[in-house]
Amino acid sequence: MKVLNILALGAAVALAACVQPKPKEKVDLSTKLKPGCYTVDLFDPYRIEYPDAAVPADARQFLGVWKNGAWNGNWCHNLYVTKVHADGRVDVLDTHGPSPYTGVDATAFKRTGSIKNGVMSFRIDGLPVSYRLVDGFLVGQRKLKTGELEITMSREDGIAQVPIPPVKPVRRS
Repeated sequence: MKVLNILALGAAVALAACVQPKPKEKVDLSTKLKPGCYTVDLFDPYRIEYPDAAVPADARQFLGVWKNGAWNGNWCHNLYVTKVHADGRVDVLDTHGPSPYTGVDATAFKRTGSIKNGVMSFRIDGLPVSYRLVDGFLVGQRKLKTGELEITMSREDGIAQVPIPPVKPVRRS
């Protein structure tokens, strides 16, 4: 009986070794960017606001201007994450270039969404749009009535990440 148990255990270990999932290959997300992809010129000034100390650190990382992306490589999109609230709400400016999917002109909208479990999301025409941070890039998914779109964006250079908590400059006499 001991021999059968040992053989069964050996077979189980060998089988488990065979069905181990392969490690995912790391994808270079920078290859998915579309530098210079144009959406709209914002005529109203925007401001990235310092978050309260109560805003979780993972939510703060979404703050900033995200550009150089196009939904499925075709439809230019920029996202300005201007404020993150302690309760998880987020204020964004959502801009798009002219759409090859719907034939609409370039657009810009103020939206309110939420950040939960590392995912920022809101709805457009009742359909979900979500973003998550991956290796310093903002990766998004958007559902349309005709299918699903994906995007990868980079933080715009020259827009400083907000230090948390904000630090007042020291005055020297």
